Amino acid sequence: MQESKSKLFKQRLFRIHIAAGVIFSIIMYIAIFFGIFAILLPYIKTWEKPSRHIQTTDIFNIDYNYMINKVLEDESFPKDDILINLPGRMNDPAVIITNPFVKPIAFNPTTKERLEDETKEKSHLADFLNELHYGQPLKLIGRLSFGFVAVGTLVLTITGLILIYLFKFANKGKNQQAVFSKIHVKVFTWAFLPFLLITLSGAVMNVGLISAGPMSKIVSKGEAKAIDEVVGKVLFEENKPIKKLNEPTKMLELKELLKKASKVNPDLTFKQIRLKNWNDKSSQVEIVGYNPYKPFLNGGIFNRPTVTLNAQSGKLIKNQKVMDKVWPVFVAEGLFFLHFLFGIDIFSRIIVAIIMALCAIAIGFAMMLYLEKKAKKYDKKITFYHWLGKFTLASMIGVIPATGVLFLLQWLLPFSLEHRVLWQQGIFYNVWLFTLFWSFFRINSYQASKEFLYSGGVIFILSAFIHSINSGFSFFELISFNLRNILAVDISLILFGAILIYVAKKLPSNRSEAKSFWILNKKVKDEKNI
Repeated sequence: MQESKSKLFKQRLFRIHIAAGVIFSIIMYIAIFFGIFAILLPYIKTWEKPSRHIQTTDIFNIDYNYMINKVLEDESFPKDDILINLPGRMNDPAVIITNPFVKPIAFNPTTKERLEDETKEKSHLADFLNELHYGQPLKLIGRLSFGFVAVGTLVLTITGLILIYLFKFANKGKNQQAVFSKIHVKVFTWAFLPFLLITLSGAVMNVGLISAGPMSKIVSKGEAKAIDEVVGKVLFEENKPIKKLNEPTKMLELKELLKKASKVNPDLTFKQIRLKNWNDKSSQVEIVGYNPYKPFLNGGIFNRPTVTLNAQSGKLIKNQKVMDKVWPVFVAEGLFFLHFLFGIDIFSRIIVAIIMALCAIAIGFAMMLYLEKKAKKYDKKITFYHWLGKFTLASMIGVIPATGVLFLLQWLLPFSLEHRVLWQQGIFYNVWLFTLFWSFFRINSYQASKEFLYSGGVIFILSAFIHSINSGFSFFELISFNLRNILAVDISLILFGAILIYVAKKLPSNRSEAKSFWILNKKVKDEKNI
């Protein structure tokens, strides 16, 4: 009796897992697919803009004062609370001088020349990929859908873990379905923890931030309209404005102040400089950094260690260290770190991207398992043709050539073209929609998959060569000018394209071939052929 109840519970749990998987998998796959590009967003941002094809310079050898004076020649530019983004912040090689109320101004750190910074109407590739990652193109509906799907992933994870560990999921079969199931289970057995943490943090940000406004009104009984008004004083230290003395004074060189700050806190990697009351006797320089030895706790939004110096003498005013904040700040910072990966190096980003790519593949195999079970009912009777299979094909495989088109058009369309970004994104949506049409048009989904992968591979490889031609920087010139980050993106596009072509070549062309292709045991395969 007890065994019968256990079996019934397992069956029900398995059905819940399958139902939730079918409902959430496609959107979750799309979120992960574009999330992989979002992980590499700082490098794509540099690659996509002609103005960022400049060499990164040592931040301690740049003439910032010259650039500030050039900016302040403009009477309309605010003279206080000036923010300088240093080269290397978010992988941007330029010096960016800005203020909350004006458009940022970019400079070449080596030549000190002002750069023609591309607006989002001219270049918006990396940010658009990130927006697709959390559903922003569909506005509130998209963000809520992607957020709730991330929450629904908890159901999948919990039920999956119970099925694997509590019931000792054996999965010893050798047929096609067993292989799909084995890949799905194995990947998530090893990668469920980073997948769960990243997905959960995304859910909190998407759904949590949307609901933060109404919740703030409820908690404060209508007094607060945003979450900042409720928890702002806890998470952000309130800085009192410095009284201006109206006595013009010569400022020290900022590069010298950076060197002094480096001696005060040698563990910091400096990212920004905030100028307060610049050119006045009361002026201060707040240098914002990131401590790579204490990840999860700093470098993002809530906890940014700083060194504040007197702008005339270089005298230390305040040294705000990582551990000087209260614990709610660390919790909030850790949550955002899990998703945005603030400050981590390229190798760590690649590792996370590979883990998430494996999770996306595992989701794909789960959908293939579900569809294969459906198709088995019609085996040797009629050709299996299911609308969900076609929709899944376009969503999961068709998105690859469509995304390749985004990269190709980034350097194929002239930057002087009016409504350039609108054309680029419009063509992307149409190509993706065409893959849906082609999925339904092709009776053989295996053939359609191969065609999508082949075309995607060719497009991604072409995008690297088009960039090399139209940017004016050959692959060899990128090496000689030490533009390695940009070259790395080109190489990654070529490698990704080559992998897609290789996979397309190896995959079976029809369902009968697939049955033999996915049987891993040679003995079983030979017996099947006999």
